[in-house]
Amino acid sequence: MFDIEHTPIPVTIARMAELIDSVTYANHRSLGPIINDITPFHSRAVPAISVHDYLERVAKFVCLENDSLIAVLVYLDRVTRAQIHRPALAPSPFNIHRLLITAIVVAHKFNSDVFFNNARYSKVGGIPLAEMNQLELELLFMARFDLKIDAPEMQRIGEWLLTPRTTRNPYQQHPECVLSAYHADVALARHAELCKLEYPTPAMDPMTASSSSAAVPPLDLTASFAAPPAHNVTPQSRNTSGHYYVPPLPLAQG
Repeated sequence: MFDIEHTPIPVTIARMAELIDSVTYANHRSLGPIINDITPFHSRAVPAISVHDYLERVAKFVCLENDSLIAVLVYLDRVTRAQIHRPALAPSPFNIHRLLITAIVVAHKFNSDVFFNNARYSKVGGIPLAEMNQLELELLFMARFDLKIDAPEMQRIGEWLLTPRTTRNPYQQHPECVLSAYHADVALARHAELCKLEYPTPAMDPMTASSSSAAVPPLDLTASFAAPPAHNVTPQSRNTSGHYYVPPLPLAQG
């Protein structure tokens, strides 16, 4: 169960790093290195520090909380979806560190009462101050300044993030967004909810059927039943109209 106030930050960071690594390397395998569309978020080489260690470093020196960490995932997802026509902006090992520190700056300023100036974020993130200022503006415009996250949505994403998953969704689109699997899981859950069996009348619902209804006796299909005697059709069984006589079937009787 995800508690936005009491879930340990290292637990959230570990799950975030696992999710981000899976998405970035899936995009890298699918798209390959982007050499004809280099964005301000790209590094010349993949940084030596892992996503997990990078998040731990930033959280340590700028005091990140769970609400800001979940917001980072949402902002990265919104940027990728808004710029889906530009594969170079899909999270990859070459751009994820700059995307992360920039999303952290925006999330910290928007979701926290106490935050720092960009000089501290640039020092913690390992990029020059001028570049930090530029990247912040770039991300805000790419996200179309859509920064608000409803509290129930943040809670659902947090619970989904902490839920162990053994396999990835095989129906992902490429390039992947950070929360593609989350949106797929939500869509499947909503579809299952809509497809629940609805009984046309209360009498058809076994949970609300009248208790006066006769109980249906069990039927053992493995039991051996004696075959009914063969019916010999003779001319004497015809009635006066020339048709064979059919005995009545009293369905209304017990």
